[in-house]
Amino acid sequence: MTLPKIAKRENYEKIYLNEKLDRLYSENIEPMFYEIYDKMIKDLEEENKKSVIYTHHIDFVNLNRGYYKDGRDYANENKDDIVVDYLASMTDDYFIDLYKYLFPKGKYSIEYIPYF
Repeated sequence: MTLPKIAKRENYEKIYLNEKLDRLYSENIEPMFYEIYDKMIKDLEEENKKSVIYTHHIDFVNLNRGYYKDGRDYANENKDDIVVDYLASMTDDYFIDLYKYLFPKGKYSIEYIPYF
């Protein structure tokens, strides 16, 4: 068996078909996504410029749009798209840390082992 096939098989065994990880996702991570999503939508609707959706995401996108001929303010785009883009841009560690920051007494908690 080739190395790529061994790695793919191992990924399926340890990640994709792992019942413990599946339960962790459905009982913890998925609800965390919903809580963060709802908070970010609310912050956009209230135009809370101090929110991380602005300081960590919208401001960054607007700054980098300056390199192109697109002068539109990213904050004026579809709110759902902005939040989904923000969530999609997160690393696992950032997501978990963001949840702890936004909801210090939140119902959900994930302990992770950093790669390095």
